[in-house]
Amino acid sequence: MFETFIADLRETLLSQPDRPALITSEEVISFGSLARRVEGILRALDDMPPGLSLIVGHKEPDCIAAMIACAIAGRAFAFADRSTPMDRLEQIASTAAASHILAFGQETLLGGLPVQTLKDLPTRTPQLELGAALSEEGPFYVIFTSGSTGTPKGVPISRGNYMALHRWYTPLLGAVRPEGAHVNHASMAFDMGMFDLWPTLSLGRPVHLLNHANNIMPRNNIRHLTRVDVASPASWASTPSLLQLMCTDPQFTAENLPDLRFFVVGGEMLPGALVQELQTRFPQAQVLNGYGPSEATCATHLYPISVADAGADGAMKIGCAVGENRMQIIDADGEDVPAGEQGELVLSGPQVISHYLPRDHPANAALNQEDGINTYRTGDLARLDVDGNLILLGRIDRQVKLLGNRIELNEIERIAEGYSAVRKAVCLPQKDAADRVTGLQLFVEPLAGATCERDGLFAHMGKHLSAQVLPRDLRIVSAFPVTSNGKLDTRSLLELPTARTPSRGIAASDTGLMAEAVK
Repeated sequence: MFETFIADLRETLLSQPDRPALITSEEVISFGSLARRVEGILRALDDMPPGLSLIVGHKEPDCIAAMIACAIAGRAFAFADRSTPMDRLEQIASTAAASHILAFGQETLLGGLPVQTLKDLPTRTPQLELGAALSEEGPFYVIFTSGSTGTPKGVPISRGNYMALHRWYTPLLGAVRPEGAHVNHASMAFDMGMFDLWPTLSLGRPVHLLNHANNIMPRNNIRHLTRVDVASPASWASTPSLLQLMCTDPQFTAENLPDLRFFVVGGEMLPGALVQELQTRFPQAQVLNGYGPSEATCATHLYPISVADAGADGAMKIGCAVGENRMQIIDADGEDVPAGEQGELVLSGPQVISHYLPRDHPANAALNQEDGINTYRTGDLARLDVDGNLILLGRIDRQVKLLGNRIELNEIERIAEGYSAVRKAVCLPQKDAADRVTGLQLFVEPLAGATCERDGLFAHMGKHLSAQVLPRDLRIVSAFPVTSNGKLDTRSLLELPTARTPSRGIAASDTGLMAEAVK
C-alpha cells in the first residue's frame, strides 16, 4: 500500500536525523535537515492552488524535498530541469495540467502560474502530517519523453504503478550493504532518477547526486564519490554510456571504491565488453542487465550477468520478467512467436501505465487492457532463448532501408564492438532532403591504448555483413557525448567538429574533442 510506503518514509526522515540523506558536490544533507526542508515546503503548499506541482531546478536538496512534500501531501508532481527550453516547459505545464510552480531559484518561468521559490522558504520543525487517503489509482508523478520529434508525451506513474516496482526492487537494493550510499547520475526528470531516489531514501540510505557538469570528467565524479567524510557508495544505476565514460579513468576501480558491489545498467543496449571490464575492475560486484521502459515504471527485468554471459557472442541476456510483470513476443498479426524467433515485445502487469498525456495522443494506441491488466506494445524488437530469457535486438524504429536492404543499426554496432580495438560503436543513417537513407555513418571509440585501423575493422565487419550495408563513413571519437540522462547524445555527436587525416590507424588519445574522419 502506498500509504504504508509514505508512512515508512516519514518515519525514516524523523527517526535518524543525523544520518546523511543527500550528498551533492557542495553539501551533505542529513535526514533531519531534509525533514525540516520538507516541512517548510508542506506549509507553503497549503497556500498553493490544488493540483499538480511543476518542480523546476536541478538536483538541489530543496527540489528533492519538494518531491517528498508533494508525496506526503498527496499531490502529483512533474520535474523539469532548469535547462529546459521555455517552449518545452510550457508544453510540460500544459500537458500535465500544472496548477503552480515550485522553483528552486529565480529561473525564467512561465507567466500565469503561481510560483513559490524554494530556496527562500524557511525550514521548520518537522511534523510531516500525512495528507488525505492516497489511492493506488491516483498519480504519483509524471515524467516526459525526450520529445525529439513532435510534442513530448507525459507518462503518468500512478501510486499503484510505483508500488508494484517497490515491492520487488527495494528489498533487492536493501540487501546491498545497508550502510552504503547509492549513486545517482540521471536527471530527476528521467525515470531512472525516480528509480534511484525513492527506494534508496525509503531504506534510510543516502544518495550521491552526481553533477552533470562532470559527464565527460570522470575523475571529478571519482573525487566526489571518494570523499572520506561521507558514506561510501555501495550501489549504482546508470546507462552503459555513462559507465563507459567512467571506465576511461583508470581510478574507477574497487581499490578506490571498495564498497561498490551492485551495478544496475539499463536504458541502452549493454555491450559484453563493458561488462567484462566492470567484472575485472570490480571483481566482487554484481552487474545486472536492466530493462524497462518509462511506460512500465522503469524496470521490468534485472538479470545478473555471469562471466560466461559477458563473454558470449551476440546480444546480452536480460532474463525473465521480475515482480508481477509479464512479457510476450508477438508478430505483426499480434500472435505469439516461438522461442528463438524475433518479434515485438509486449509488457503487461501493474507497473504498466494506463495512458499517456494528453489522453488523445496517437501513441495511446500502444497501451491497452486485457482482462483488466494493462499492456504495452514497446516497439522493441526481441526474442526469447530456449530458457525463456529475453534478448533485445534493438528498436523496431532503428531499422532502416538502404539500396533495398533492410538494415538493423543495432546489429552493425554490435558487430563493430566485436572488433578487438573498439570500446563502443554507434551507427547513424545519412539522409537526403527527402528523408531517404543514402548511407551509413559509423562512429567508433577505440579502447584505451588501442589503435583502430580502418582496414582491420572493416575486414572484421565484412565477415558478418554484406558489402552493400557496410558503413562507408568512419569517424573516430575520443569519448561519446551523453545527455543529462546518461544516454548517448546523437545530436551533439553529429555536431562534433571533424578533422580529416590520411592516417589509417587512429588511437583514442589522438582525437581530442572532435570526430576524426578515417578514409
